[in-house]
Parts: sequence; C-alpha cells; structure tokens
Amino acid sequence: MPLVPVALRRRLLSRANFGGGLLVNVLAFAVQPTAYLKRMSIVRGVSGSSIAWRVIGLAVYAPATFKRTFGRQPETLGSWKAGTGSFVKVTTTNPVSKKELKRSGTTKKAVRRAVIDQAVADTVAKHPDAKIVLKTR
Repeated sequence: MPLVPVALRRRLLSRANFGGGLLVNVLAFAVQPTAYLKRMSIVRGVSGSSIAWRVIGLAVYAPATFKRTFGRQPETLGSWKAGTGSFVKVTTTNPVSKKELKRSGTTKKAVRRAVIDQAVADTVAKHPDAKIVLKTR
C-alpha cells in the first residue's frame, strides 16, 4: 500500500499544475517524480512557453516513443474464438530476429507453424476428447 493515498497525490499534482507554490511543487515531486515531470512538461512546456520544460518533456517522453516506434514488437500467431464450454491456451514467445532465423536456417512461417502445432499437440495431450478447430490468417 502506498504511503500517500491516490487522492492526495492527484491533488498535489493538480495544485502544482496551477502554480501551487514552492512547498506544493516540492511535495508533488517527492511523492511522484515522474508524474510531476510529465505533467509540468506538458503544462509549462507545451502549453506554456518554457523551453527548459520542453527539454525535460523531450527527455521524459522520447525513450518510450523511440522504443515503441523502433523496438521489436510482439508477433500475432493467430486468433481463436472460444464458445461456451471451450478453452484457449495462450503461450507467449519472444520475437525471433532476422539474424536468429538465418542462423537456424528456418523462416518466420515455419517457426509460426511449429508454435501453433506445439500448442495444438499440448492441448490434445491434455484434453484428448476435445474438439479442436484451428483457424489462422
């Protein structure tokens, strides 16, 4: 449980947005430093005219944006519809890079097929009398 309740944290951040004074700003930063920096960079940097807060906003938001844009994204292996009395087993795997695929001498399609086949085999082994319908795009 957090030491400072959520309502108080939000109130501090809200007051700091509207120039609550030095004590309010210090307390808001002490309670939630990242939220304080994000909100102040938007309020005083983007909406306002402070270049320093714009630089802080860029430093706070840029890493997540770059990671989301240029980082490896999870690959969808398929989608299944589950009705009443049926189940879906979900397993996750890390995306395989092009270098790793080349090194193993396989393709993305073959890896995808192997993962799906393994999931179906595990399901059949666990529930031998279950009806399995596999639809992939």
